[in-house]
Amino acid sequence: MHSIFQEGSKKGKKLILLHGTGGDETSLMDIGRYLDEEATLLSFRGTVQEEGMNRFFKRNGLNQFDYESLEQETDRLLREIQQISQEKAIPISEWVMVGYSNGANIAAHLLLERTAALRQAILFHPMSLGVDSQDFSLKDKQVWLSVGANDPIVPKASVDKLVEQLKKRDARVSIFKSQQGHQITLDELNDAKKWLSQMK
Repeated sequence: MHSIFQEGSKKGKKLILLHGTGGDETSLMDIGRYLDEEATLLSFRGTVQEEGMNRFFKRNGLNQFDYESLEQETDRLLREIQQISQEKAIPISEWVMVGYSNGANIAAHLLLERTAALRQAILFHPMSLGVDSQDFSLKDKQVWLSVGANDPIVPKASVDKLVEQLKKRDARVSIFKSQQGHQITLDELNDAKKWLSQMK
């Protein structure tokens, strides 16, 4: 996978950046720096192409997901994270996944369906992908997510389902609600930044 790695200060957070549909490994770099100007950043480009747009897994239409692709690409992303973490001598547990839309969805799926040491995630406008095959505890996971009441892409029921999936397995979930659509707003960023600064 194409990626960018930028080392930050020792006291900075370590952020994995996962773009939305049509983005690339540069798309969330400014957002990563806004969340923590001293952060170490690892930003990936999705390997799937949809009409020339980068994605992290295939779909067959709006909110119609290709589950074989989802599982393959989740495994690929996790392998890349593990390999780079080993190369850079960074414990996997120190990373915070920061995803938007498609990137937020694969991050949430990774937390729910893989027993990785990743513990924290900031998810801008995520949704449930309808997969709920595991039952291991998520009590060590901390998730911040944003919901827009006028989001034309993410149905409210799908966000509610994701929150239910996380909470029923004891993840600690913080929810930022707004009247906005699918875009990332400054209010969201400021709330996520505050949440991140309190994480240990």
